[in-house]
Amino acid sequence: MTEYRNEATLVEVIAVTGDTKSSKTILKNYDLYKVRKCIKFGEYNIGEADGVTTLPYYLAFMLGSDS
Repeated sequence: MTEYRNEATLVEVIAVTGDTKSSKTILKNYDLYKVRKCIKFGEYNIGEADGVTTLPYYLAFMLGSDS
């Protein structure tokens, strides 16, 4: 978990493209986890849908950057 745009954000790195139950569970249960967003690194193009931002692996180095 990290802070992104002043909000707690789940970070997920997966080896194979697919759905992961844990991130979906966390995002669906805001009252319990207080997390609305997820950043997923994998074999993806850059995209965003339903609070999940998908990014290719090569952009992982930017995670802690202020840029």
